Amino acid sequence: MFLDKKFIGQKLKEYRKKASLSQEQIAEKTGLAEKHYGRLERGACMPALETFFKLIEVLNIPLSEFGANFEDVENKSRVELIKEIYLSSTKEIDAYLNIIKTVKSLK
Repeated sequence: MFLDKKFIGQKLKEYRKKASLSQEQIAEKTGLAEKHYGRLERGACMPALETFFKLIEVLNIPLSEFGANFEDVENKSRVELIKEIYLSSTKEIDAYLNIIKTVKSLK
C-alpha cells in the first residue's frame, strides 16, 4: 500500500475536486477541523486510520487507489467487517467485540 503522506494528500485533493466539494465541506462531513483537513491534503501529516477510512468513504475513493487490492480476497464479508469496525465509535467496537465473543462461545 502507498503510505506516503504526500501521495495520500494528492488523492484526497483529486477526489475532493472530482466531487466538487470544498475543504470546509469535507471537514464538516468527517468531523475534522478544516485546517487539519488542509494539512492532510497538502501532505503535511498522515491521517489516523479511522480518519483515513472516513475520508475515503466520504470521497468515494476505492482502496485500490492506494495499492490495496481486495478483489482477490475470498471473504468479502471480512473486508466489509473490517471497514465497518474502523468507521465505528469506541462504544460500537465494544458491542461488536461482545457479540463476537458470545458467538465464539457457542461453539
